[in-house]
Amino acid sequence: MTQPPVLVPLGFRIIAHRGASAYAPENTMAAFLLAERMRAREVELDVQLSQEGHLVICHDWALDRYGHPGCIVAEMTLGELQSLDMGSWFSPEFRDEKMLTLDELFNHFGERFTYHVEIKEPAPEVEKAVLGVISSHGLQSFSFITSFHYSALKKMRSLDSEIRIGWLVREDRFTADSIGLAVDIGCRQICPPAAVLTDSNVRIAHAKIPEVRAHHVKTIEDAYRVLKTGGDGLTINHPDWLRHHGPRPALHR
Repeated sequence: MTQPPVLVPLGFRIIAHRGASAYAPENTMAAFLLAERMRAREVELDVQLSQEGHLVICHDWALDRYGHPGCIVAEMTLGELQSLDMGSWFSPEFRDEKMLTLDELFNHFGERFTYHVEIKEPAPEVEKAVLGVISSHGLQSFSFITSFHYSALKKMRSLDSEIRIGWLVREDRFTADSIGLAVDIGCRQICPPAAVLTDSNVRIAHAKIPEVRAHHVKTIEDAYRVLKTGGDGLTINHPDWLRHHGPRPALHR
């Protein structure tokens, strides 16, 4: 970027969206490694189940956008998925980046990140699988589970009374009713698009829920909006656009 990074308070969550996805192919090791080099301490990622039930990190259920027309994540084995080139669609320099599993990501970074794990598509046992991998790595205090699907979060809460969850809501769902539903299942976060944040609706949410975390931050102006209205953090494709004011902070837990 050409301008200095925006300085934000130490407690504000700078979450690298699918890694540093403005600069490297989303949800790949290259994107997560770059996010760490850019001093991000938190990452957002998307998980789905392969045909035989492995948790893979991928946003789209169909892989056409990544150069693999006709390929569907849930219909392919882990071996088939990890044989695909997940980098060339972004740039030739990332040729042969592979699809990661959640286990591989945790093995590599461990407690160096806080993870915001988004369940993309509700599927039988996906919630149980996510909890299992997080627990096997001892990363419960370093993880949030998020989804646009309220049913997935409700199921998650029924399986684990302590795991932190966040409901991703769309433009027309950042309402008092949705805040009430989020409270009902013990959400730690409600996550609306940056464009709909106001002083008023953030204040209403904070009266019930600890954190308002924004998504769809496309511009510096979006980031300023989140800060000015009292939001607690954001996901961003350009994690180098923001920097904490002061020493590198400890991980948010």
